[in-house]
Amino acid sequence: MDYSNTSNPVLKDNIFSIQDASSESMTIEGVLRKSLIAFCLLLGGAVFAWTRSYASIGDISGKIALFSIGAIALHFITIFNANIAKITVPLYAFLEGLILGSVSWMAQRYYPGIVIQAVTGTLGVFMAMLVVYRMGIIRPNEKFTMVLFVATAGIGFIYLANWLLSLLGFSGFSMLYGSSNIGIGFSVIVCIVAALNLLVDFEFIVRQSRTGAPQKLEWIATLGLLVTVIWLYFEILRLLMKFSTRRE
Repeated sequence: MDYSNTSNPVLKDNIFSIQDASSESMTIEGVLRKSLIAFCLLLGGAVFAWTRSYASIGDISGKIALFSIGAIALHFITIFNANIAKITVPLYAFLEGLILGSVSWMAQRYYPGIVIQAVTGTLGVFMAMLVVYRMGIIRPNEKFTMVLFVATAGIGFIYLANWLLSLLGFSGFSMLYGSSNIGIGFSVIVCIVAALNLLVDFEFIVRQSRTGAPQKLEWIATLGLLVTVIWLYFEILRLLMKFSTRRE
């Protein structure tokens, strides 16, 4: 079964094909331990950003942009140099936590109570997908992975095109970002796609642990999970904001 087209930009076969006879093999338990560390750092960064005092929305937006540049740089450094992943992935988790906390602070300011709903929803979806995977209700085969890859790539293209159009002064795909039925429907689809990506992530990690991938790549697997969970959280938050706007 070929997972080289997994939609997660981190979990790629060409990264995990690195063999190192001198190192121990990657294990699921090792990924779990490192994921726990990373998610604690993510939470720590989010709490730190949440409790800061911001002078204005412009002030926090500037910090989000700065944190985002740092996170993107660490993401690509990690992908191209797995040997330093044990340093870059924890730093990436903390920076993403700062972004998550800052964005959540802004969302909470306009929509009180929305953040706890988004956090609860994300945890609920993660646990549900884990149960679905462990029970074998959905097993990501090659066709499933390919369809999900195309769907994820399509969503990424829409986001990129909308960003480029906004830079040129156009409204872009404004209907997809509003609180109309189309906008809400789009967000629901994106949340479903993000959730299904967790299944592919789980399968990929399990498969690589069985094929004897080097232990150092446990941090790469952790990074892959971080990317999907953070994406899922932001999409759930976006969906809840649309519902809140519609009720106003």
